[in-house]
Amino acid sequence: MMNFFVKFLEFTQGVGLTLDNNQEGPPNHRPVLAKNLLVLLNYAGMCYVIVFTSLLHWVASSVCLPGIFHNELQDPEFSFFYHHLFFWYLTINAFGQWLCTILTSIKSVYSTASDLPMFNDSTHQDWVKCTKCDQNVPPRARHCNICERCILKRDHHCLFTGCCVGFHNQRHFILWSFYGIVGTTVALYYLEKYLTIHYVSFLGTEFFKYFLPYALVITIIGKSSFYTFLAIFWFYLTLSTGLFCVYIFFWQMNLIRNGQTSYEFVKGQKIYQSSFWDQMRSVFGPYWVIQFLFPLPWVKQEGDGVTWNYHNTKFM
Repeated sequence: MMNFFVKFLEFTQGVGLTLDNNQEGPPNHRPVLAKNLLVLLNYAGMCYVIVFTSLLHWVASSVCLPGIFHNELQDPEFSFFYHHLFFWYLTINAFGQWLCTILTSIKSVYSTASDLPMFNDSTHQDWVKCTKCDQNVPPRARHCNICERCILKRDHHCLFTGCCVGFHNQRHFILWSFYGIVGTTVALYYLEKYLTIHYVSFLGTEFFKYFLPYALVITIIGKSSFYTFLAIFWFYLTLSTGLFCVYIFFWQMNLIRNGQTSYEFVKGQKIYQSSFWDQMRSVFGPYWVIQFLFPLPWVKQEGDGVTWNYHNTKFM
């Protein structure tokens, strides 16, 4: 079971994706194909985020909400306007954090003079030599074969942002998943209300009509509209995306709790230690609680991503 989880982690987090020139096949042929495939997946993942976020907002604000609150006077205290405004808040924050993850990724790229000696007064004994970049890199910095750069506190390469998640953009990545959870949950609530009004109740005796295969069959034979099938399909797609955001968020929070990166977890390493609250401030900055309500991208986090307190221990 643990091996399955590690393999799943290597695939989804990208920590095990290496382009080894020693693979079978013509020299340098398979690695190039693998890299090109990953680059294409980057573009596909980024397009999915843009299209899904745009459609999620449009379906919620232009289809579901008007269908639920067709008369604003029916709920004067929390009417269509406030729901619409709240969903705009979620959409802007989710999309903004996604953009910040991409735009701040360059800060995590580490570079030094290529002729810097392996160990001298400017380096430390726990620094290592990256042969691909031909430079000395600090602890926890790792080389990404897709970005072709060494990344400070590299966690993984995210195919949905097209960049590595490292020291300076990890908080934006986590906050993006957080707003993804909240946004998809609210959107599912709107979809449930809309379909209950215009189709059948989720909690009624005809709940089986929401099973996707059944919904497809009755749509093909003409007993249900294609528009209704699209709404049901969108419900499942939103649910799947929301569950994936839950996985990302809690996985990243677990790494913060353990003081690890995804690579260190897979390799069974736990050599950099500090308290949970220090870890939170290192990722989110001193006002980490406020970051979840009102993101403050201009507030710097604690630390520099280069120096770390560590103890040489192993687990697993």
